Amino acid sequence: MPEYDISRAFEIIAERKIAEAMEEGKFDDLPGKGQPLEIDPQWLVPPHLRIAATILHNAEILPEWAQTDREIVMAREAIAILRRRAAMEYPLRREKPVFSDWYANILQSLLRLMRRVNDLILQYNISSPVSLHVHAPFAIEREITAFLAEFPPPESLDMEQVIAGASAGSGAVRVEAQAHYEALRNKREEAS
Repeated sequence: MPEYDISRAFEIIAERKIAEAMEEGKFDDLPGKGQPLEIDPQWLVPPHLRIAATILHNAEILPEWAQTDREIVMAREAIAILRRRAAMEYPLRREKPVFSDWYANILQSLLRLMRRVNDLILQYNISSPVSLHVHAPFAIEREITAFLAEFPPPESLDMEQVIAGASAGSGAVRVEAQAHYEALRNKREEAS
């Protein structure tokens, strides 16, 4: 005796009824026709967590993984700003006596930021319930090789010492804060 899937039978009947109603024009005069649907932003939140999620949303408090996602984006912007700054200032500073210090600072800040992004990506991947964004970590050695090829270091600079010095200090935080400030300033200028 063959087995019948009763739920599939109901689906077929429902689909036929909907198709018949569409052919008869029963859906033509519905209110809101052609308008986008208003979808509740909390539809993914389980019912027992909706009150808490609403309170957090109204207080503009992000979950940790969402905040981490924002930090990744901001740190990547800081890296892009740092690279643009290097491209602008490199030819001007190359002939200056403090070129080695400037170069070491830029390279160390770049290394710190890339390491920070990679750490944040790992944190995001661990804490994110659903991977809405896929973040690719930096291949740091390849990035540094490309940076050194584009902006050759001064011969007097000990590259091993510069790279080792990138693990100490807080230059990345300063550069990240500067990038955030510049991004806010650019948004204000665009709005004007």
